[in-house]
Amino acid sequence: MGILPYWDQNVDLEITPWMPYGKDFFPVSVNHLHSDQLGRLASLALGMDSELLFVESTETGQVGALFRENLMMPGRRQHPEGGFSVIFGYSAVMEALLGMFTQAFPGIRAGLAVCGVWDRFMLVDECKVIVLVGESLFLNEVKCLSALQEVMTAAATDGGSCSFFAEKFGYRRFSIPFETDDVTNLAISRLLFDFELEATRALVGPPPEVSLPDLFREHKHV
Repeated sequence: MGILPYWDQNVDLEITPWMPYGKDFFPVSVNHLHSDQLGRLASLALGMDSELLFVESTETGQVGALFRENLMMPGRRQHPEGGFSVIFGYSAVMEALLGMFTQAFPGIRAGLAVCGVWDRFMLVDECKVIVLVGESLFLNEVKCLSALQEVMTAAATDGGSCSFFAEKFGYRRFSIPFETDDVTNLAISRLLFDFELEATRALVGPPPEVSLPDLFREHKHV
């Protein structure tokens, strides 16, 4: 088992037909169009072998590098009712960091998921991601993102070189497929967890799947 469990739901992201998915130019500065903070988070994520794919909240709407139409045309942002969520591309470093962050910041949970990226009716990519979700509509989004930026800044080691070259030459998006997980180990871990008592589950680790908060139960990212 890894650090984070899997969510019991997958996520889908529907991108616009003209979005340059395979090779993305200006993946950091395009996030600066929304806010300096979002641009900084995008830059830090690239330095951790991850990527800030998506941010959604009732305050922000749906933004991120995969949703440039919302970043470039603020008046057309959608304001969903599903609460606060952030999707990062998977990396072991990011998984460890967000695992610690969710333990320290109340009201936030994290898990892994399979993410399908769709261009109309065509599946462009299917990859492994880390999904942060708020457990209620009362989560302080500004405070949460600020705390996340502080933690990522403290953990950063590449000095911004990755984001610099991504901006200068373009970022070729590389996805980690969910099939990289050892399904046999996942099945064994699930079986062991089902047999364990509550008092000993802390030794076994997180369950193979955990339920999304009720706020997101019927909510789909599109």
